Amino acid sequence: MPPRRMTPDARRAQLLDVGAQLFGEQPFDEVSMEQIAARAQVTRALLYHYFPTKADFFAALWQRAHDTLRAAAPLRTAATVREGVVATLTAYLDFYARNLPLVLIANRSSIAGSPVVRAPIDATFRTLCATILDATGTTGHSRKLAEAAFAGWVAFVRETTLAGLVDQTITPADNLTLCLAALDATVGAHADLHAAPR
Repeated sequence: MPPRRMTPDARRAQLLDVGAQLFGEQPFDEVSMEQIAARAQVTRALLYHYFPTKADFFAALWQRAHDTLRAAAPLRTAATVREGVVATLTAYLDFYARNLPLVLIANRSSIAGSPVVRAPIDATFRTLCATILDATGTTGHSRKLAEAAFAGWVAFVRETTLAGLVDQTITPADNLTLCLAALDATVGAHADLHAAPR
């Protein structure tokens, strides 16, 4: 059966929707591009036209999720930058809890360290960092320190979130408390998180 006609953007979104379903049902290494194409009722050639490899496919899927989260981040409408960061962090943690199979692929699968997977996500967090620091008005050497602190904080959040969701050694409430304490001690030491967003 020939694939249903769609615009390129609609087709790409449809393929990613199908992939999200499959990756939610099976480990990354057990899902094949052939399965994705069959579930989407398209040819393998069409799927490979959009995504050259399975790593590229997952990277696009994970990037789309982060783009959606970032677009919904209420930083600019919060009373303080910190309140905006708390709301954004809460949205991320809720998403990770609802999409644990994707979180495991991005952090604990055979492609977790792949540049094609990591690069778009690292770019997303660099953009988020810039948005936060712009909102605080942090400049000069303090900004460089805050940027380094933010990168470390993201790694901290990743590890404590995995500890809560996967290893279940801490509760979600514990995780949020830890993440906010680390935010204040690292980024907050170099940027005024209690300022109104600029």
